[in-house]
Amino acid sequence: MDLSANFLWPALGLAFLLGILLSRLLYSRFGRKKTQTVNKEYFKGLNFLLNEETDKAIEVFIKALEVDSDTVELHLALGGLFRRKGQVDRATRIHQNLIARPSLTEDQRMQAVHELACDYYKAGWLDRAENLFLELKESEIYRPLAINGLCRIYEQEKEWQKAINVLRLHKRHLRSQVSTQVSHYYCELAELAVKEQNFLAAKNYLKQSKNENPSVGRSFLLIGELEYAEKKYTQARKTWKKLSLTHPKLAELIVARTIKSYLKSDPEGGLEDYLLSISVIPKDTSAFELWQQSLVAVFGTQRAAEIILEKSFNDRLSAPLAEYIYTNVDQDFLNPSQKQILFKKMLWQEKENKVEYTCAVCGFDTKSMHWFCPNCGRWESFE
Repeated sequence: MDLSANFLWPALGLAFLLGILLSRLLYSRFGRKKTQTVNKEYFKGLNFLLNEETDKAIEVFIKALEVDSDTVELHLALGGLFRRKGQVDRATRIHQNLIARPSLTEDQRMQAVHELACDYYKAGWLDRAENLFLELKESEIYRPLAINGLCRIYEQEKEWQKAINVLRLHKRHLRSQVSTQVSHYYCELAELAVKEQNFLAAKNYLKQSKNENPSVGRSFLLIGELEYAEKKYTQARKTWKKLSLTHPKLAELIVARTIKSYLKSDPEGGLEDYLLSISVIPKDTSAFELWQQSLVAVFGTQRAAEIILEKSFNDRLSAPLAEYIYTNVDQDFLNPSQKQILFKKMLWQEKENKVEYTCAVCGFDTKSMHWFCPNCGRWESFE
């Protein structure tokens, strides 16, 4: 489908309606002669749009329309429409021209600055967008929008401390609304610290994460990882076990981690009991393989297959589980009464399934676990 056609008719409809409003306003303020002059230029611009000569249309709108309190909204609407349709360079030209006009009120200028900052962000000019959002944060009205814009930039650049600092600019009564977000930022910093083996810094970050929002399960997952990194394997297992009870949705994430901790410290003592106690099956391919291999090592191939099948009846068929059963469908551990053709078809469909996690907020599907939804920007929303 032609993108210019997608853009053309919404643009024309908006321009026509705004043109009527503009004509009425100019008629009341300046009289019929002024209205006729503006309308002539305005419909010249519409004609360019009809002929898909967008750049010429922009030039007409910029030069012909007087930028005052009655026409600012038209410029902003046109610029916003260009940006939403992916024509960021055209949106930028309109908004830059608008900001340069001395007749704008302070509020109109701030609105234009925000639109230009959004243009820069969408174009990938993050430094320019950041500078404008930093200017906007000094405005009482535009501070929330500026904070959100800066957070998007810092998240993209993985500047987690900057993101935390800017969220602190919210008024006190709004800070609770972003506590989950801040908690995850501290978790990001903690993960980096653990990788660098800066365990003291990691502990401090995780403490701040819990203080910010104690209901964020990721903090406890990382506390266990920190304890594991410090070779406190028994304590790590206790932390992860507590996590599986308080955050059942995250239980499958600790299976491989717990198995590794047993292999490090007590491979013969508690691993067998743990493998039998697991109520969820790991969805991650590498985690599933470790779990399956551990079952084989402890119980043997036949018994391991029986355990996997038994647990699969109580769990959704993830791709690695479906692939495992599909590969072993002709083995003796399967019930002979099952119709193998139908069973194979069902398992093949699950094997090809590319969705393991779904965002509960926006429905975004993904193959692997993410703490941050790239579609709607929410934290800890995948199930």
